[in-house]
Amino acid sequence: MTCQSCRGGGVLRNAFGKNEVCPNCGGTGTKGSQVIRVPFDYAFPNAVLTANQSGLQDPMQFDQDADFEHIWWVSSQTGTYSVSIRDGSTGRVFSNNPVNGENFAGSAAFPFPLVEPYIWARAGTAIAVFNDRSGAGNTVQLVMRGYKLFPAAAPQQGSSGAIVGQ
Repeated sequence: MTCQSCRGGGVLRNAFGKNEVCPNCGGTGTKGSQVIRVPFDYAFPNAVLTANQSGLQDPMQFDQDADFEHIWWVSSQTGTYSVSIRDGSTGRVFSNNPVNGENFAGSAAFPFPLVEPYIWARAGTAIAVFNDRSGAGNTVQLVMRGYKLFPAAAPQQGSSGAIVGQ
């Protein structure tokens, strides 16, 4: 919806006749949420590793109904592990080497936040590659916590019971 203060221009004249960014829309020219953010968790299929196994690929498919704003990493595991992540849609990798689990993900009580949220494309894939560091059998559940981003213009998608930031 067009910002009423700047009429979509993104700027306003101040008392001195100078242009400044519209404080109501931040210069975007629009007001209001473009998406409906619904809390959601994506869990990779459990990675079941044998002692010192490396290179176990564990792909996870995102739903087709909405993009996903990834905010936190959470994991539970029976031993130590390392992991590398790749966005199957873009080919982006998120580290130059596998990252030890204790440096990568938090617990349900203390999730590990991303420095900057990452948007995963609807119907895309995330690929985790796990390595066991425990020397014993190890089961890892890796979880992405964040928000499904439903288009606000399509209220039939996720609008019932939606949580929307103001």
